Amino acid sequence: MRNSKRSWHKKNGVSKVEKEKSYFCAHQKIKNFMRIKYCFIVLLLFPFYTLFAQMDPQFSFFPWTQSYTNPGAMGERENHLNFTFVLRQGSLLIKDTTQTSQSGTDPSTPIPNPNLPGKKEKPKKNFILLDQQQVLLHIDSYIKQIKGAVGVTFLKDKVGTMDNVGFRFGYATRLKVRGGKLGIGLQLGFLNMKPNQAYLNYLQTGDPLDVILKQSETFLDFDVNFGIHYKAPTWYVGVSGTQLFGGLRISGDENLLRIPRQLYFSGGYIWNLNTAIPWSIEPHILLHTELKTWHLHLMALARYNGIVWFGLSYQHDNGISALVGATPFYNSSNDYLRGLDVGVSYSFDTKKTAYVKGGTWGDFELVVRYGFNFYKEKILTGYGSTRHLHKNQY
Repeated sequence: MRNSKRSWHKKNGVSKVEKEKSYFCAHQKIKNFMRIKYCFIVLLLFPFYTLFAQMDPQFSFFPWTQSYTNPGAMGERENHLNFTFVLRQGSLLIKDTTQTSQSGTDPSTPIPNPNLPGKKEKPKKNFILLDQQQVLLHIDSYIKQIKGAVGVTFLKDKVGTMDNVGFRFGYATRLKVRGGKLGIGLQLGFLNMKPNQAYLNYLQTGDPLDVILKQSETFLDFDVNFGIHYKAPTWYVGVSGTQLFGGLRISGDENLLRIPRQLYFSGGYIWNLNTAIPWSIEPHILLHTELKTWHLHLMALARYNGIVWFGLSYQHDNGISALVGATPFYNSSNDYLRGLDVGVSYSFDTKKTAYVKGGTWGDFELVVRYGFNFYKEKILTGYGSTRHLHKNQY
């Protein structure tokens, strides 16, 4: 039987090693294709809803802020101290309801037009433009002595009716699994919520929301986040949950402004193109849900030689963003410069109300990430017997 197999390989000019190698490569391609296929099938099974509930802030650069939504992503690079800063500046368009209380009439009620007797027209609706701002600062580091990573996060979220300030502290253990790293992390967080005074000025007197917010000064919640994150050389996947307790109220009315439990599913892939010019394509996906509503975020980046990158992202019921950035010292021999990464994005709102007179034309976002290796190997110098070097005598 063995002789017959050898004769077949010789007859067809294919060695057994080459045949096994080709089979292995084809098998790996099928596995990669099926992995991507199943990911898209699972995502398409989720129903399409509109996002109205108050949820965690969303960033265009979500692959850069994974440690905020998934504690298991902390400490991806061993012995590195990492800083991530994100600033998102936008605006919110709301209807001006103060005219109702001043005039005593409903602005939506048709009024007679003196120029056209017998005909009525609706008055123009006025809108108020309020600033929105999210500021995120995250610091984490993998510490070899404890075989895990620790991280802290500071957040300022000024959006809509609320002006929130949050703090999180977490730990993640990292394990080597099948050529990649598996992170399992836990975060403890505090969130201080305060009504946005600029928004309250435009609420009608007697409005239920006006009564609730003006009677309640601040709310302080404690919560727990948990996440699992696996990163291989060319792809990553993660699942996490935030606000798992639904907000344990420390101060303030327990029945008001409760942030729901939220789940995150993320994934990404690096596709290196086999071309003379070193290009890579990097698709990313993030699904954010609290089991009643959902938020889908897609991104595709093109990176040249690891230095310059640009791309587009799409957020369901929010907008389309154009992104550009660079890792300017990617090929530098200086360890303290190589870890700098900077990017900017501009989001174009897809809602029609954003383009009325006086409305917003989009959001601006800036991300700065920096990391450096703080751990240096000890080098023993001097003269003496190598049998005593372990005692650090030299």
